[in-house]
Amino acid sequence: MLSIMRKQAGNWMIKVVLFAIVVVFVFWGVGSFTTRQANTVAEVNDEAISYTAYRQHYDRLLEQYRRMYGGALDNGLLQNLNLKEQALNQLIDQVLMVQEAERLDLQIAEETLDQAIYAIPAFQNNGVFDEQRASYILAQNRVTTAEFRDGLRQDLLMDQLRELVANSAIVTEEEARQWYDWYNAEVNLNYVVFSPERYKDITVTRPEVETYFEEHKEQYKTDPQVKVVYLHFDPTAYKAEVKVTDEQIAQYYNEHPDEFKREKTVEARHILFKLDEDADEQTVADQQKRAEEVFKLAKAGEPFDQLARKHSEGPSREQDGYLGAFKRDEMVKPFADKAFAMQAGEISEPVRSRFGWHLIKVEKINEAKIESLVEATDRIREKIIDEQAGKIALQKAESMYDAVYDGDDLAAAAQQNQLPVFQTDFFGPEGPQEERINNGAEFAKVALGLQKMDISEIQDFGNGYYLIQVTEQKASEIPPLEQVFEQAKADAVALRQDEQARKDAEKCLTDLKAGADFASTAASFGLTVAETGFFKRNGVVPGIGYEPALSKSAFMLQADQPFPDEVFKAKGSWYMIQYKDRKAADADGFETEKSDLMRRLVEQKKQAAFQQWLSDLRANGRIEIKRDMIQ
Repeated sequence: MLSIMRKQAGNWMIKVVLFAIVVVFVFWGVGSFTTRQANTVAEVNDEAISYTAYRQHYDRLLEQYRRMYGGALDNGLLQNLNLKEQALNQLIDQVLMVQEAERLDLQIAEETLDQAIYAIPAFQNNGVFDEQRASYILAQNRVTTAEFRDGLRQDLLMDQLRELVANSAIVTEEEARQWYDWYNAEVNLNYVVFSPERYKDITVTRPEVETYFEEHKEQYKTDPQVKVVYLHFDPTAYKAEVKVTDEQIAQYYNEHPDEFKREKTVEARHILFKLDEDADEQTVADQQKRAEEVFKLAKAGEPFDQLARKHSEGPSREQDGYLGAFKRDEMVKPFADKAFAMQAGEISEPVRSRFGWHLIKVEKINEAKIESLVEATDRIREKIIDEQAGKIALQKAESMYDAVYDGDDLAAAAQQNQLPVFQTDFFGPEGPQEERINNGAEFAKVALGLQKMDISEIQDFGNGYYLIQVTEQKASEIPPLEQVFEQAKADAVALRQDEQARKDAEKCLTDLKAGADFASTAASFGLTVAETGFFKRNGVVPGIGYEPALSKSAFMLQADQPFPDEVFKAKGSWYMIQYKDRKAADADGFETEKSDLMRRLVEQKKQAAFQQWLSDLRANGRIEIKRDMIQ
């Protein structure tokens, strides 16, 4: 098959199952990303990135985040992740790297390409390259061989280039010792807390509420609302119309052999210490240190599920870190490689992926198997019924959609066709609170995008098909003060309380810098001085919490300069801190950690060197982005 791929590299004959291939190359992906077509999203040194390539890369990123965050990946999180910019920037970086590899005349031998193809899990059967399986996959899909091999060649070239750039990074023992001493130093603080809730005697007059409302009226602006009628074509309502024979079941089983191959899966929990992809080396090291400290707690016997709920920064913390059963290709490669190399009950040391540092505990291993026809019969029957019922529901929806136009009365038309009609009350972006509607927010997004009496296109919200018609609209508006007076009053009081807490904290700081005694000054405010105890730079500040700005300031203090230049807000309160003591890093600990520390610092330097090199390529390149194409 590989010889055919070489000889026929210019012909239409191969398309790889996109999902199966993408999971192998999690970050870069496989496939040509440049073209000379008119529909381009960017040009990099006069080389075009096609909209098709951009959209495919965006979809791959979206699928990866869906696997990572599960049900927690809502519209708000998607907006924060800024996937459109991520996808475009990654493609631009790829083009720049391939161009640089070509300039340096880097080459990938055909044999190297062949070995990479052999290693693709989608082409393997029980871990061994299966030519028949590969041929089947390629025959069922359409991508040119040239696109496939060129894309894979690009991946390997970029890997080679990354190594070439990064391998210049070195770390001396002196640098490692300096970092060790800096990171492991500890400081102890005195502090007082000025909580806004203490100021219960603060009140506001009506004119003050009116002034507050005028200055903050936008925060009380209502969302636009609509009232709609809609039709729901629920596939479950058509299941009784579907009849499935034993012959159909057997035929399905024989035609979909891969569906009944049960790949090896692992059930695991994890604890995630998050990192941005462009995190600096100090942040990477700090998060690794946190992961190592929690690892020690787990190895000492503390329940992993409790540690996950307490320390994990991923969405699975609400499930005590439980990820369920997953296949190797459903997780990012470093995570999967480690999880599938472990035994049940084993806990891993920190594992780095592009999402951060992970601690993994394997709960159970489910070995690979082939499900028999007898075992699969009921599931096949249900699948065929579901598919056929879904087709009937879609046909009904299409028939109705073709029969009505914007401005028609959707309810009347539905009644003439003996279809049930549903009507909502007014709702905003959160969607109508109806059990029948599977995804209220998406339903609302469609409805709010329609004009009055417009009829939506057929919508699929995961539980069937919908047609929506807007019957009434309410525009977004700022309500009169009387309508939100109590809320505005409470907000005005909260603001005054916060301002008073800050002023008192700043007065305390001023008095202390003038030479006043800390305990006496705190007592004059009705407060007592507390002590944090020793903590490290990136650790949780005892009694206060994880507050990077406060912690950074604390390590700048010393005996002859015990007070900071400002007070700090944390957890809704204002904190005044004072230097009390400092403790140097344990000198004996360096030798124990030296080799591992130097290895980590080298990796961080490599990453920093590569990112700087890539930034220089961007700065020196001609990059034109067509923003209208990615909106």
